[in-house]
Amino acid sequence: MPVMIRALISVVMLAGFYVLALVQLIAGLAFAIWIGSVTSGVIAAKFGIAVFLATVWAVGYGTWKALRTKRPEPNGLPLPRTTAPYLWAMVDHLAAVVGTRPPDEIYLVPDVNAAVEERSKLMGLIAGRRYMYIGMPLLQAFTVAQLRSVLAHELGHYSGRHTRLAGVTYRGRMALERTISHIGSGNVAGWIFRGYGRLYVMVHNAVSRRQELEADLASVQVAGRDAAASALRESKALSAAFAFYLNRYVGPGLEAGYAPADLFAGFGELLRARADEIAELRTDQPDGEQSVWDTHPPLGIRLAAITAAPESAVPVDNRPAWVLIPAPDRAGIALQQRILNAEKLTVLPWDQFTAAAASARLQENMDGLLRTVSRAVNQPVPHVGAVLDHIAAGRLDDIAAPIFPEATRRESRKLFAKPLTALLSLAAVRSGAARWQHSWTGATRLVGPDGTELDLSDIAELAVDPATIEEARRQLAQRGIDVAAATHVEQRATARRAEIYAGILNMKVNKKRSDVLILSHGLLLVPSVAKLKAMTARRRMAQWIESGDPRPLATTEGNRFIAYEDIAVAQVVSKFPVKYELTLHNGEKVEIRWSTESEEQANGSEVLAQALRAANND
Repeated sequence: MPVMIRALISVVMLAGFYVLALVQLIAGLAFAIWIGSVTSGVIAAKFGIAVFLATVWAVGYGTWKALRTKRPEPNGLPLPRTTAPYLWAMVDHLAAVVGTRPPDEIYLVPDVNAAVEERSKLMGLIAGRRYMYIGMPLLQAFTVAQLRSVLAHELGHYSGRHTRLAGVTYRGRMALERTISHIGSGNVAGWIFRGYGRLYVMVHNAVSRRQELEADLASVQVAGRDAAASALRESKALSAAFAFYLNRYVGPGLEAGYAPADLFAGFGELLRARADEIAELRTDQPDGEQSVWDTHPPLGIRLAAITAAPESAVPVDNRPAWVLIPAPDRAGIALQQRILNAEKLTVLPWDQFTAAAASARLQENMDGLLRTVSRAVNQPVPHVGAVLDHIAAGRLDDIAAPIFPEATRRESRKLFAKPLTALLSLAAVRSGAARWQHSWTGATRLVGPDGTELDLSDIAELAVDPATIEEARRQLAQRGIDVAAATHVEQRATARRAEIYAGILNMKVNKKRSDVLILSHGLLLVPSVAKLKAMTARRRMAQWIESGDPRPLATTEGNRFIAYEDIAVAQVVSKFPVKYELTLHNGEKVEIRWSTESEEQANGSEVLAQALRAANND
């Protein structure tokens, strides 16, 4: 079926959604009139208002919000024509070949992606300003031919005016999602709307998949089959490599408040150092299974379609894609400055950045361990030296038991040597007796002054035995390791690395209305909004869950974070309504119970139950 017909069907189905709302309204009002004829007018009026809110109001509000939604401003580095004339010349040529107008602006962005976006008006019916986004990693890893292929694909979406209707369906989908989100889960109208919405999404996605295949043909037309196919494979491998790079090398440092001096140069180093591993990613068998919920065809289907397409006799340009912009190194640094808040980050050369990140991560882990030790001995443990003092005083069983609850006493003593090794490693770093060694091909290593790997596990094994702990102290001193240098910094658990899993609105926490966010590391309690602002409450909860980052909320005055590690016992004291009683290690009791107003999001009740069961097991 031609893509235009599919898109037209999608638009017709969008109109059908509003017809469905009208039909429900008419049916509901007719039912209300009938009720009025057999009961009092007050009951009929209440029913009519409920029907109106469930249909016309919900649909109208969702559509209004979709029409008013403004897309965020481009987050990237603008590349005007005067700055990147060669890139613009290529883009102009590609647009002419695929039969569409070129973008009005081009932005360099920090993603393994390229895209063309049009800020259309009136739900996509009126064309608007057009933007092209090119990922810096693509310029670093692609050839010119591969980049031509990818950009032709994105411009190809706008040839034949396909996306004029796609703009309508895109905005329409937003309206549907917003409409459905404002209808309660128990509303009968909501059941009908959700079913229709799923059907609409299936049709919409079918249009999207077909458009992707047609845009791939534009890639072949301007770059040839080999370039088009290799660009798809390279994109997949590059996405995996960039995600690994951010998670392994960049993320820990950013979370600790540091930034590398040159973010994208580091990625270039990784590509060169791990070239063999990335080459293996390119040869992975492409996925060929397709779902009705996919917006893009699987890679296997796309590659097969490209192979079957007529070949295009175009010269192959194997120059690196970065030749299309002047001074790519400076462009990478300028892009980094735009996407990272340099004012709040300490910028360091890569070796120092890696060392600072590794020390911060180790410190955070050791702070958690020292908090556990402090609870076990019922007094503050200011540094690693104090841990050794407690072991020497015969408190090792008390210390190790909460860390290894399923082990016997003898087993837990031996097992404690491993976390103690980490504590001693932190002391070595803080004493200047060890340093972190950066590597693009492997993990960061802890090395001594001579550059050889530092392993303190033998000393830790001596330290967990009261009979040899003094020998452990002697060897530590001989290596220049001051055990008091590794101090306890974060003495209370925070939500710094936590993620938001789910939430429940309007629970009663110690008899006060509170929204409860269930995090990976604990519970976050936020005072509920006024009862008359139910939509506002649902919307802000959805935004919190979507963001996944609880840190701003956790540090807001009036909110409270309860770490799972601070919970001694969590028990269900009532099943209807559900009521939990948390007993914290400091003896405080916190009661959390459902109320008649409570409403979960993202399976909040189940996630909360699982989290508290896990807290008990810990």
